[in-house]
Amino acid sequence: MVHKVGKLEQYRLLNASQIPPGCLPTTAEYSLKNLKVFLTKFNVIYIKHDTSGQGRGVFKVTKGQNQIHTLNGFSMQGKAISQELRIEQIHKLLQPFERLGKLNPYIIQEGIQSFLKSGQPFSIRVHVQFVNGKWKIAGMYAMISTEQLKENGIANNYRGSQVFTTQNLMRHYLKLNSKEERDLLAKIRDISIRASEAMAKIYPSREYGIDVGLHKNFNPMIFEVNNTPSIRGFYHINPQLWHSIVKIRKSL
Repeated sequence: MVHKVGKLEQYRLLNASQIPPGCLPTTAEYSLKNLKVFLTKFNVIYIKHDTSGQGRGVFKVTKGQNQIHTLNGFSMQGKAISQELRIEQIHKLLQPFERLGKLNPYIIQEGIQSFLKSGQPFSIRVHVQFVNGKWKIAGMYAMISTEQLKENGIANNYRGSQVFTTQNLMRHYLKLNSKEERDLLAKIRDISIRASEAMAKIYPSREYGIDVGLHKNFNPMIFEVNNTPSIRGFYHINPQLWHSIVKIRKSL
């Protein structure tokens, strides 16, 4: 059985690897103290359950005025949440049983401006497989939040986001020219391969799903590495590519 690697451990591992500087959002273990520190440094932060998947237990916190901040996201049960709270109230919502010594494992992360002009968040899923002794990009696709769910700040196809080809994202939505698109794809491929190499040294696997966002000036940044990646998004955009990934997966 493959061991699921927590988000904090991923960050520590990748931060000590050959990932180029500026390709990882600032990340720390969640605590009330760190929540206060991050909200002094960043206008938007994310709080994520360390081991959850499918967009559950992920919250976007937008810094507000008069010590009141906006919390949007999804509970561990997948329920949408939108509230305006003080820092202590956010902490109590996340850690309701702290007085009993029971703490939920969360991380806290710098907010990345991976948004369309409409405000809809997006991300890119890169699927990497180890084939014939080398890490290779099997495919990638884009996820864009619907207009109705954009305030949650999460792009995940389990949480109502729509799946598009990366070509559609870059040409139609981001308005990149051919050279800009080629250069950006090359950067995404490079950091995805490097992330896979770094992860495989400590947590061996034959494939990884790398979630990438685009920060200022379309700088790619790794949100998360999934060592038990779903591939259902590929079926929606290219069933033939999905079958190819499955075929390789079975041979690994």
